[in-house]
This record gives sequence, structure tokens and C-alpha cells, in this order.
Amino acid sequence: MTKIYSEFARVYHEMYQNIFDYKKEFEFYHKILKENFSTSILEIGCGSGNLAQYFLETDYDYVGLDLSQEMLNIAKEVEPKAKFIQADMRDLKFQEKFDAVIISGRSFTYLTTNEDVHNTLISIYKVLEKEGILIFDNFNAEKIISYKKKHFKQKSEYNSRKYTRISVKTPNLKDGWTENWEATYYIEEKAKKTKIFKDKSILRSFTKDELKLFLSLHNFEIVKLIDQDIIFTIIARKKIN
Repeated sequence: MTKIYSEFARVYHEMYQNIFDYKKEFEFYHKILKENFSTSILEIGCGSGNLAQYFLETDYDYVGLDLSQEMLNIAKEVEPKAKFIQADMRDLKFQEKFDAVIISGRSFTYLTTNEDVHNTLISIYKVLEKEGILIFDNFNAEKIISYKKKHFKQKSEYNSRKYTRISVKTPNLKDGWTENWEATYYIEEKAKKTKIFKDKSILRSFTKDELKLFLSLHNFEIVKLIDQDIIFTIIARKKIN
């Protein structure tokens, strides 16, 4: 697991308060869930629990799941009324079933091997109700994969702290459309020395055809595919054999 989700989980939580619009993200999911009459929700990759409050306020039967215990510790502070579970999406073990599974925050991009994708879809199929839906987003490989090195810079503020992240992407391509992502974080706080740490990860983008095949092989049918520039979201329904 990368440092930003473990020992620097608090940095992630604070930095992304001004990068993501969590209310807008919830409203996007809420519209889809209403259209599909879904009331019981499992959010995979819930992180520090920023969507949980909106699901609870709207009377969803909600469970948040993440691989990082450090992120979940923050989530319990953010929304103490929510149920949070530490687990791996490749090996879900639930007695209960859900109307919908949401993989949020592009967490699907950490499934870098075909075996990871295979195990995750098998696992999710088992915890979905009959004709339950799966919602997840991804980077679009056709729009972002390149052999060129790319640099990105993001800035954010939270209370008295200023965050800067400088990222470098280089092609990996050992398993699917993967890229190496190396980031340097700068944390500035008044009257304190700037803190610096480095982190790295491998992320996988997908083509639409790849995911259509993966889903079909695992007994899901695509209900809708939503293009969002370099990202696309898929809504898929569990088929009954």
C-alpha cells in the first residue's frame, strides 16, 4: 500500500478536501441509485469517509470498506455513525447482500493485473443482490496512455496548512495499460519547517472494450457507460445464470 493511504493518510484527507467536490460526487451516485431503486450500499475505497455522511443523511443502508486501516480511523472521526470495515475488494466476506456496490475514487485503477480484476468481480458478484448494480470509474487508457513522461502539480489548503504535490507519470505497461506514478508532497505550516515526503504507486487504465469483456465474462451486463473526458464510469447489472 502506498504511503499516502497509510502513514500519511491524514495528509490525503486534508489535501483532498479542496480538490474533490464530495457533495457533487454523492449527487452523481444518488441519481443512479434512485434510478435503480437501490437502498443498501457498499462503498469500496471509502477512504476517510467523505461520502458516508451524505449516504446516511439520505437514509441509505450504508457500509464503507477500505484496505487502509489508517484511512478508516479518520473515517470513524468524520462520520462516527457509519459502519466501516477493513477488507480487500478481491476477497469480500459478507453474510449480507447489497443492492449496489460502488467502487469510488477510481480505486479500480489499483487492480493492476487481470487476476486482480477477475477476483474482484467474482467477489462483488457474490455480495450483490439479485440484479444488483456495480458502479465504478476508471481512467480511459485511450486518452491518457503515452510513452512520454508527464508532470503534474496540485495545490491545496486546509486550515493553516498548505499542500503541494508534484507528480511524474512514466509508462510501466508490464500488466495492461499501467503507469508508474511518483509523487513528492510538500506540507507548509506557518513557523514550521516544510515537511517533504515521496510516494509511488502503479495505476492501471482500461479501454472500454477491456472492461466490457471483463464484465461479460463475470456475468455482468452494462447498463450505462458515462464518458467524463479522461475518465469514464460504468454501471453494470448482475446477471442471474
